[in-house]
Amino acid sequence: MTTDEVGTLTDHSAELARLKTHKARIEHALEHLPRGRTVEDVRRWLHKQGQPVPTPSHARVIVNEWRARNDMTDTSGHVLLTPELIAELDKAEVPSPAPEPPVEPAEPSKPAGAKGFYAVALMSIGVSVDTSWRFFEQRLGITDVVERVVLFSVMEAALVACGWAMRGGVRQNGRPGPARLVAWALTAFAAFAAFSLSGPVAGTARVLLGPVLGLVMLHLALGIEIRASRRRTTTWARVGRELRERVLSLLGLGDDGRDALARTRDKAALRAAKLAIAGPWTPRRKARLRKALHASHVAHDPVQRDRMLRELGVLQHADELAKTTQPSPW
Repeated sequence: MTTDEVGTLTDHSAELARLKTHKARIEHALEHLPRGRTVEDVRRWLHKQGQPVPTPSHARVIVNEWRARNDMTDTSGHVLLTPELIAELDKAEVPSPAPEPPVEPAEPSKPAGAKGFYAVALMSIGVSVDTSWRFFEQRLGITDVVERVVLFSVMEAALVACGWAMRGGVRQNGRPGPARLVAWALTAFAAFAAFSLSGPVAGTARVLLGPVLGLVMLHLALGIEIRASRRRTTTWARVGRELRERVLSLLGLGDDGRDALARTRDKAALRAAKLAIAGPWTPRRKARLRKALHASHVAHDPVQRDRMLRELGVLQHADELAKTTQPSPW
C-alpha cells in the first residue's frame, strides 16, 4: 500500500461518525478511496475506520449506484462500467454459497408403548401354540412329538415372519404390504382350529387371546393405523369407508349437519305425508298420522310445516311427473 493510500485511511473517523446511514458512509469511502476499488475494499476500509460494516449485498447495491452515477470507468479508461457490467464483476468476486447437504427423511417415530405391544404380541403366540399343539393331536391324530412340533410350528413361524415383514414395510414406506393379508388368513385358520378343538365359547377365547390379540398388538406397535391416516389410503380402505357411509345413509345417520332432533322431525314429516295419501286399508292410519304430525312439530315450526306440505305435494302428483314436457337436451 502506498503512502497516499495510507493517508486515505486516516483522519476520517470524525467525519464518518457524523454520518448516520450505511449509504452515506459507503459513498464517503468511494469518494476518498482510489478509483477501481471493489465492494470488499470498501467494507474493509470502513472496518479499519471502526465503523459498522454493511452486508455485501447491501454494500454492492450502493456501490453500483455510485459508480453508475459517476460514469466510472476501469483503470485503463477505455471501458465504461455500466451497472450491468459492475453487477457481473461483483458477482464474480463473491463466492457462490456451498450447496446444502440433502436432507434425509426422518424415520417415523415409534408409537408410545411400542415395546410393550411387541411383548404382548410375542406372549400371545403361546396361546396359539397350545391351540395348534392340541389340534394336531386330537383332531388330526398326530401323536409323534417330533412330527407334531415340525408341523404345528409352520403356522407360528409364518405369523412371526409376517410380523417381521409388516415391520419392514412400515419402516420403509409406511404400509405393511401383503404380509398383513397373509397374517389375517393364518388367523382365520387358527380360528377354525380353535373352534374345532374347544367349541364356540372356549374357541373364541383361544382365538381372541391368541393370533387376533397378537395381530392387534402388532398393529399398535407399528403404528400402522396412525400412518395409514396420514398417507394415501388403499383400495380396501376406500371400499370399507364407502360401505360404512352407505349403511349410515340407509339408517338416516349421514353426516349432513343435522342434529338428532332435526333428523327425527324430518323423518316424522315425511312419514306424515306418506300416511296422508295412504289408502283406508292402512293399519291404524289415523293414529299413526296424528303421532307423526305431533313428532314432526309442524304445529309450531312453519319451516317444518312447509317441508311436510312440499313432500305431500310431490307424493300426490307423482303420476304427473312423466307428463311434464322437457326441452330437448340436443
